[in-house]
Amino acid sequence: MSTDRTINVRFFNMWGADIQNVMLKFSASKSGVESDTYKIDSLKNGESAGPFLRHYQTGIGSENFDYWYVEFFSEGSPSGKFWCKNNFSCVLDSDVDNTREAHFWIGGTKKEAYTGFPETGGGWEDGYNGTPSEDPGSNYTCYVSLDGPA
Repeated sequence: MSTDRTINVRFFNMWGADIQNVMLKFSASKSGVESDTYKIDSLKNGESAGPFLRHYQTGIGSENFDYWYVEFFSEGSPSGKFWCKNNFSCVLDSDVDNTREAHFWIGGTKKEAYTGFPETGGGWEDGYNGTPSEDPGSNYTCYVSLDGPA
């Protein structure tokens, strides 16, 4: 039987420029029918927004995929609209400490989106050190290249 869970997500702009018209969407199904959607008018480089409540499921009967989506407009270099693929999936499992915030951010060096999850016991999953950066190297849980500009 699946278990309904929630976690707060903080979004960070590590793009290297201010961004506008940000849309975040979190879904536990590929169809996106049951999703949490949030809009941010503008976010300065190096700042964060949130927390935003994200619903997910764990256990038998859950789809076992957690989809993350961001789109935004940058006036920096390069300028234009950027977005991540609709199927960017990074699984929130029962090892995630949902009493703490998960991190979702964009990094401008490689034009990618990243996630980092708090681990039960106080640390972070997969070597993530808890600090989003513009070029995180291997300091994240999952990542995806962004499309754009459009």
